[in-house]
Amino acid sequence: MTQDPSPTAARPLSFVQRLIGIVISPGETMASLAAYPRWADMLVFTTLCVALGFYLFLSTDIGQAAYVDQAVATMESFGQTVTEQMYAGIQGQARYAGIIQGVSIVFFSPVIAAVIAAVLFGIFTVLGGEAKFSQVFSVVVHAGVISVLQQVFTLPVNYQRQSMSSATNLSVFLPNLAEGSFVASFLGVIDLFWIWYVVVLAIGLGAVYRRKWTGVAGGLFVVYVLIGLIVATVKSVMGGR
Repeated sequence: MTQDPSPTAARPLSFVQRLIGIVISPGETMASLAAYPRWADMLVFTTLCVALGFYLFLSTDIGQAAYVDQAVATMESFGQTVTEQMYAGIQGQARYAGIIQGVSIVFFSPVIAAVIAAVLFGIFTVLGGEAKFSQVFSVVVHAGVISVLQQVFTLPVNYQRQSMSSATNLSVFLPNLAEGSFVASFLGVIDLFWIWYVVVLAIGLGAVYRRKWTGVAGGLFVVYVLIGLIVATVKSVMGGR
């Protein structure tokens, strides 16, 4: 990775400035976070927003029906046969899906953010980068604003679609693909909002380590594509496609 010869001058930003800046001016916002790491307020905000969104969606009859359909489709994509008894069990779980999902998000979102930050911090340290963990954690947490926007967009759409499947993954644009096929499974992993998230995260890491964000994004996208290929391969093998 090459060093950015002209890092952006930074100044501390308020919560609202950071929240809006991640969307309209991620370079300036991430530069501020690299110089003045802050994460607690944004972590609480993004976690509660996503948790509340899923809770509200899964508390509706449509959301619970979509939960059942998604659970069955997921099990079948991995080659499992859903019996009547299993189906009844999933329907029973659906009644509590809103609470379970909401609590799970509140608990696991900070853990996942910390794990992602730790992995990235370790990789960049091995590659010779110098930064504090708080800087990396701050950009990971703030990139999570894109996840909030994803829920703001997809949950109302999914309510209308009566589905929990992503409305913004690439397989949506190719509806004639065989369901459960390798290509459909791979494209189902590649989501437009996740692409946006990766770009914003790369900008943040570029600011922290003073690297060109395009090079960082290239590495992250390689990992993203590999994950998609692995998921598609596993589904194809277990699903017999």
